[in-house]
This record gives sequence, structure tokens and C-alpha cells, in this order.
Amino acid sequence: MGGARTARTGVLVTLLVGVLVALALTPAVALASWTGAQASIVDPRGTGVVPLLNVSVTNHAVSDSAAVTTVQFSEDGLDWYAVPYTGEPCSWVLGGESGHKTLLVRFAAADGSVSPVVTTGIRVDTAGPVTSARSVTRASAGRRAFRFVVRDAGSTRVSATIVVRGRGTTHRYELGKIPTGNGRALLKLRLPSGSYRWRVEATDLAGWKQDRQTPGAFTIK
Repeated sequence: MGGARTARTGVLVTLLVGVLVALALTPAVALASWTGAQASIVDPRGTGVVPLLNVSVTNHAVSDSAAVTTVQFSEDGLDWYAVPYTGEPCSWVLGGESGHKTLLVRFAAADGSVSPVVTTGIRVDTAGPVTSARSVTRASAGRRAFRFVVRDAGSTRVSATIVVRGRGTTHRYELGKIPTGNGRALLKLRLPSGSYRWRVEATDLAGWKQDRQTPGAFTIK
């Protein structure tokens, strides 16, 4: 009799341990059902800056437990907007005005589970730069120093070109990407004597060309 009770006790202990192990593993299995969740705001120029609040959001998710049914978007983590999940990029209009934007993305499956939240961000720049030609002075080695200002609220760098116009002639001097703010370029000009006007053309990181430009003038004697 004592042997039988001992055996039954051993079986019960084994079953109890099995139940406890199963309960301990259950949350891990639920979390592991989402094997992938990715999302990002499309950046066509690869600069980290886009020209409009209307953006495209790539998204992809995989769940081992059930079919993915919706992709959900939020900018505050409180209000979520859901659309049917297709795996194709979705259109979204970011709130507010220019500046850095953060978008939260999550996915839901047919079994009611929700994926971890994915955070993606981008800077929005909805206006072009403003350029102003300041002065042209002689520099060393036969070069001239062009001083100018480029302002842009949403981009820290621009692609810039100095354009010089004279009677029947136009010359362009590419400066490449330069920081916004006060600028200076040393150029060796091979121009005949005469009066010239010049300006700075700029394109910001979002692709906008200058909204306004103030030209300058100089004379070669």
C-alpha cells in the first residue's frame, strides 16, 4: 500500500511540474508568434528629408499563429488608424507642419494578437531655400571670394551653384553640397573686363529649389 501511495504521489508531482512548466512557457510562445514586424517612411532621395507631409510607409509583418489582418498607424501612441494589411506600402499624411516627425506602426492578426510597435521617423521640409549674394572681393592666386547666405528652415545642407552672367555669357560654378548659413567660395574666373551679375542657386535636401534669391554684382577691370 505504501508503495502504491508513493507511486501515485510521484505521478501527481510530475503532472504538477508539467503544468507549471507549460504555464511558464505560454507567454513566451505568445510573444514569439510575431516573427517579424518592420515599417519605415519612404525616403526617395535618401537624405532623411521629404518635401511633403504626404508620405508612403513600407510595412511587413509575419505571425506564426494567425494571418496578419491589419496595419495600424499612430503619431501619439493613443489613437490608432487601421487599414487592411496587404504588405504593400501605405499612404499616410503626417500631422503638423515642417520638422521632425515620428510615426508608430503596429500589426494585428486574426487571433487578436498585436505585434510590437515599430517606430519610424523622417524630417519634413515643405519650403525651398532663400539665397542672398553678398560681395565679391579679390583673393590670393588670382581668385575671387564670393560671399553669400543660404537659409533653409528644414535642411542643414543644400546643393549650390554660383551663376555669373555678363554681356552675352553665362558661367556656372558648381559648389556641391554646402552647409546652410553664411557661405564663401573661392573661384578663379577667366572672364574679360566688364560688369557682371551673379546669384546663388540652391536645392535643399527635400528637392526644393530656392524660393527667393537676391543677386549681386561685380566688375572686372
